[in-house]
Amino acid sequence: MVSRFEREQIRLRGEVLKTALHIAESDGWSNVSIRKIASEIEYSTTKVYELFENKEHLILELLRNGFKLLANQLEEAVSKYSNPQEQAIALGKAYCTFAWENGAYYRIMYGMDGVPFGVEQTWQEGMRIGEISKKVLASYMPYCNDEEINHYVYAAWGTLHGISSLFMSGRLYGTREQAEELAVQSVLNMISKGED
Repeated sequence: MVSRFEREQIRLRGEVLKTALHIAESDGWSNVSIRKIASEIEYSTTKVYELFENKEHLILELLRNGFKLLANQLEEAVSKYSNPQEQAIALGKAYCTFAWENGAYYRIMYGMDGVPFGVEQTWQEGMRIGEISKKVLASYMPYCNDEEINHYVYAAWGTLHGISSLFMSGRLYGTREQAEELAVQSVLNMISKGED
């Protein structure tokens, strides 16, 4: 049974993570600090350091949470369809939606704000996203071998990431719906070339 102290630690840990995301969303990741988080939640910095050894550990936990959240949303979107093309479309739309609705997460997940972590720290979480994508593309492109599917997974990710990032940074003209359509259609055009 979890004690009241443990429940409070879990609650406070969640509050610290939520506050870090809030600060990042409004001021950018470079402005997230243990001191600022402590001030926002009205606790001492000592208390925050009891929960997280340093800012890097806090950010790494957020990174992992972001990848898990993205994987869960991709799985949920794809599971609604049995047709391979509909699954591919759902995957592309869910990816864009995640990027645009979880901007603070997305920026640290893909190093857009100078976060000091590489792929090795979140390899396991990233692999889950890759496996979901691979399963969808393998179903859509049954004539491709494993190596070819891996190539298309990276190309699809690069396309979705590029368009999502350009839209997030205001470098892509048009509405969110137009950007999403562009992203999804670009992926479908690219993977349909695999039939040639």
